[in-house]
Amino acid sequence: MDDAFLPNLRCPLDHTRQATLSREDQVLRCSQCAVTFPIKQGLPILLVDEAILPPHIQEVSGLPCRKKRALRGAI
Repeated sequence: MDDAFLPNLRCPLDHTRQATLSREDQVLRCSQCAVTFPIKQGLPILLVDEAILPPHIQEVSGLPCRKKRALRGAI
């Protein structure tokens, strides 16, 4: 993966599209919720099914960016 493209990428789980991604070896890490996405054969795999959740989170709905959206929808 060409790191020059990295500033254009945003975490697909963040509906505000403000969370950036940083490269750590062969994964991209979200700046807000620390979820990681693999890089396979030089391509970032930014699919929810491929996301690796932080150890303290059991499911995608438990991520901070998903909780914020749920709260906004309830107002």
